[in-house]
Amino acid sequence: MKTKMKKLSTELGLEWRKSGPTKAEAGKGKASTESRVWGTERGGAMEIDGGGGGGGQPEDSGRSELVGLLETIRTSEVLESRTSLINQLEGSSQFSAEDLGLILETLTVSWDDYRCSGVSHCLLHKSVLQVALKCAELDTAACLRQFLALGAKASSWCGKHLKWFAEFIDESEALQEEEHNCLCLEIISLALNISIKLLPMAAKCITADVVHTIADFISELLTLMESSIVDKTINGTAAHVAKVAPVFLDETIKLCRAYCEAAKSDIGRTSMPTEETTVKHEVPDLTSNTVRITACTIQTLCKIGTYAASNGGSQVALLNVSWKGVVSLLQLGKGLIEVKVSISDIISTLISLVIESLRVAADTWRMSLQEALGISEARRTFLPIKFFLINAVRICSVYPSEALTIYKDIIRCALVISSSSILFSKDPLLKAADEALVDLLESNSFHLLDTLMKSSEVRLESKCLLVQYFLENEEANGPAQMGQYDQREINLVSLGCIFSLDPDVDNRNRALLPAKLIVFLHFLNISPNLGEEVVIELSKKLHSLLNILTLEDVYSFVLGCEIPTVYGSDHPPVVVWQPVYTFLIQTLKTYMIAAAASSVAWNELEAFLLESIFHPHFLCLEILTELWCFFTRHAENETSTYLINQLFLLLKTVASSEKVLAPLSAFRKVARAFCIILSDASCATVDQIYTCVLNDHNSSKSSVLHLALLMEGFPFDSLSDGIKVHAVNQLFTSFVGYLQSCLKNHGAIDLPTSSSGVIGLPVHALASALQRCEIKDYSPIDGKSITIMFKFSISLINLYRTAPDRSKGHLAQLISSVLDIISNVRHLCAFYQMEKLTLELHTLFMSSSDKSKAVLSQCKPSLASFMAILGHLNSSEDDSKSLCSAMADLYHLLVRERHFALIHLSMGSFGYFAARTSFTQLWRFVPGDAALSYSTKTGVDIDENGFMLELRAFLQKEVALRADKWSEEQVCFLVSEGRALKKLVEATSEIPQAPEREEIATISMDVNTKKRKIPDGISEGMALLQNGLKVMRSALDATGSAELKDKLARHLSCLQSAVSQIASFSDKI
Repeated sequence: MKTKMKKLSTELGLEWRKSGPTKAEAGKGKASTESRVWGTERGGAMEIDGGGGGGGQPEDSGRSELVGLLETIRTSEVLESRTSLINQLEGSSQFSAEDLGLILETLTVSWDDYRCSGVSHCLLHKSVLQVALKCAELDTAACLRQFLALGAKASSWCGKHLKWFAEFIDESEALQEEEHNCLCLEIISLALNISIKLLPMAAKCITADVVHTIADFISELLTLMESSIVDKTINGTAAHVAKVAPVFLDETIKLCRAYCEAAKSDIGRTSMPTEETTVKHEVPDLTSNTVRITACTIQTLCKIGTYAASNGGSQVALLNVSWKGVVSLLQLGKGLIEVKVSISDIISTLISLVIESLRVAADTWRMSLQEALGISEARRTFLPIKFFLINAVRICSVYPSEALTIYKDIIRCALVISSSSILFSKDPLLKAADEALVDLLESNSFHLLDTLMKSSEVRLESKCLLVQYFLENEEANGPAQMGQYDQREINLVSLGCIFSLDPDVDNRNRALLPAKLIVFLHFLNISPNLGEEVVIELSKKLHSLLNILTLEDVYSFVLGCEIPTVYGSDHPPVVVWQPVYTFLIQTLKTYMIAAAASSVAWNELEAFLLESIFHPHFLCLEILTELWCFFTRHAENETSTYLINQLFLLLKTVASSEKVLAPLSAFRKVARAFCIILSDASCATVDQIYTCVLNDHNSSKSSVLHLALLMEGFPFDSLSDGIKVHAVNQLFTSFVGYLQSCLKNHGAIDLPTSSSGVIGLPVHALASALQRCEIKDYSPIDGKSITIMFKFSISLINLYRTAPDRSKGHLAQLISSVLDIISNVRHLCAFYQMEKLTLELHTLFMSSSDKSKAVLSQCKPSLASFMAILGHLNSSEDDSKSLCSAMADLYHLLVRERHFALIHLSMGSFGYFAARTSFTQLWRFVPGDAALSYSTKTGVDIDENGFMLELRAFLQKEVALRADKWSEEQVCFLVSEGRALKKLVEATSEIPQAPEREEIATISMDVNTKKRKIPDGISEGMALLQNGLKVMRSALDATGSAELKDKLARHLSCLQSAVSQIASFSDKI
């Protein structure tokens, strides 16, 4: 018997040892290796003494029975018989490690690789794997290769069986094959459980040949896993296998980690005991097999992770182990697996999961939500999406160069998330969802972008190209190019536009423009952490930013929406809602700080601030003004003063008497911005600017520039005391002097011969200063001046009646300014003066023709202010019936106006008057057809109580907006307003066509005939002045006295400006 066993063992490649203890065993007093423990557990401790005379026979008998059974199994040709014998083997006693070689060899030979012939075939394989699983409980190190070979065969056959079952078994036969189906699932589970037992040992045996064998084994198992879970070829396979899959995948990931570390360190050594009879093979390449295993594992993990995500994230264990394993292996395998694995495809897969999961959630909520969504439910929905995003961020941080190849997908991911946030912010029921999205998703989508922008592995050129791509097509995305059908409110935008899968459509999709604004602002926010070249590139995109703001959807979004933002200074970070406009301004200020660190970037930004100050869109101009003010407040005095002087020179270039009284002209807009900027400048800078304007007497534009600054609210309070007193005195003195000169000429006023030009500059200047510059000192004006002022007013009204039509506009503007002055100095006026002027105004407005009334309409804002102060008159209906009647008619005129601005002014005027007047019959001042008496629904029906209700609301200062957020209707109005402003900007930007050549020739001839020769004395004097200035400047530069330089530098600058103006004037003569 022993000879037979020795012969069989030799054939199987195993070593046979004779009975009797080895030296080591003899030293320990142990029984021989052939002594067996039968019928007890290993911990049972019933040993048969191998030293007795009969101790060898039970061992010989047990081994003989085992060998005989194995031989019978090998020779059996009937499936049922072989299955029964293998079941008998499984039911036998516990195996020892020395028996494993024989058993595994027999099991491998007994495995039938042919196509499944039925239930009996599967029963055989189930029995084989049950015995193998029992053997796997022992020390498998010596027989690891045999285990792996059997496992590979089993996995391969299971995969083929699944395909066969899917191809040849239709739905009608599926019920009949239910038993067969269940057997197949049990076989797959057994194969996976065996591999779970083997993989920890395989992770310790790191030799090139073992790793090569493991590669085949793992490949077959992973293929089986995909077929079972992802392909779902048999009903119930996925759910059944998914229970075992997380443990198997976790062990596989541990195996890959061990092999990767060994391949990198090149210190792999075998931990498997070597027997003398082991055949030595040529050693395969450890690294290549490691890469093969790891790459195959990563690909399978991606597929399984995608499958787990498709079920709504319910399979948490499978989801976690798959994607965490992908990230872990990619991090560990950097430098090894890039050739075998497409990193960009993995990132794209994660991004697709993010977008699709978000689309499903948004679609569900928007269609079926009936009540406000809770924050817990929202966070629970977004946590799986956050999981995908975080894994994408981790992969991109390790492989930024590979991630850069799909930068369009990464940008699109950020745009979709930000667009969803904007969509949710419009729905009160989704407020919690918006806050959760910003906290969990938007911040991580920005981190995804940051991995590219902040990585040292990505070249600066690539980062700059990324910024260039981001807003490259927005200048062409005007309404004409986009089509009117796409001009919809952002809160009503369809989900299809946001979640479109076509990246080319995204570039033209105006629904994503608000999101592009938010993402670009994120770039500006992180600019302090970016390279200088990227900061410079961002500065070049600021013009594109302004262009986006002029689009109606973005315009309404910036002015009418609030967004949640995460503030990380608190622990934990909190979500705070703030207006988009505020967020925009804060972000641009952050960028200004970053740009200040680079001279090139700052030069770009400085040029942008100076060039864009003439932007025709008011929102852009407001934003630029805010940036100028921020710069003025925080920059060094020398730098801020320099730039303000540059801006002042620009303002002087556009100064024009034709545009000074037009509030919407470029001249007035820039003057308004300049005055706001000066309010944050130092006192010395404001003094310098105002002194330069006042002392520039010889300049043809100085008076016009002075008037424009006063009309836009020049910061008088920022002037030093001495200059302020001088400025106020000069205003009143010029005003009184102008009135006296007019009265000396018997009320005659030099009227311009055309519609251009302006008259009464001192009057307009004082009126503007009193209204907008908060002048409180009226001491320069006395009772005599007041009398002259009223005489001038009445003369002006009489002159208007007889003036030609081309001059009526100038006179109406002058009347308006006089009324503004009187309204501000009412406490210095007498009753009879106010009464007489009121009657004259009544005659003027009531007796004018329709054409004249149209011109007089520009006086109505000033008339409303004048009518309000009449409430201070101490009079009643009986004392002055004519005055009461005139006031009633004038108020009728005002409250009938339907323009929203005039309605507001009229209500304010009448409310002020009604609260202070001694008149009791106030109903006489309100006509039945007042604008606010009409029904807001029809616009035709008159509500008798409508006006009084609106008046009461006004007096009680009820707010027009009853909520802290804009309604959909108000946002729609903003969209319409933005569309109208966009058209105005486009019209302003158009270059007028050149006239015909004949017309040019005619005009040139007329101009040439009107030119006159300058007297020689003037030309000679100009040359002397210019030479003298050069000499004085040279002398001033040579002096060492700083005090003298400070005193003379300003005067020389003003003198230089005056000489330049004279020179330019002489060129036009």
